[in-house]
Amino acid sequence: MSQMPPPPPSPQPAPVGGTGAVGTNKKTYTILAYVLTWIGGLIFLFVGKDDPDVKWNSANSLIIFGGLTILNIIFSFIPGLNLITLWLIPLIGLGFWIFFLVKSIQGNGERIPAPGIGSFLNQYVDQLANAVK
Repeated sequence: MSQMPPPPPSPQPAPVGGTGAVGTNKKTYTILAYVLTWIGGLIFLFVGKDDPDVKWNSANSLIIFGGLTILNIIFSFIPGLNLITLWLIPLIGLGFWIFFLVKSIQGNGERIPAPGIGSFLNQYVDQLANAVK
């Protein structure tokens, strides 16, 4: 028997996602950060820590929805504020939730400032996003 050399290695297939996969993950992480409210913000603040836009959107979600949750808890202990805790704060939260969900589905993972209060909150969102390394 003659010895035959091994066949040359076949070329490696190109990655399926290519560079578009990063953008897809960025958009998915942004959507999930807002869909899951402050819990999603907390999770994706650390999961998406390599992408500054994902960190920013996660910090935004955490501050807005976490703040509304804390306000709801505080107001629930004050007698006479049942209207605020039962209707107003959840309605505001639902409005923000729908806004962020629509914007994150339409976008590509870019930063989505909160309507009305974004100019006030952006400095705190930046601080929180920059604090996670």
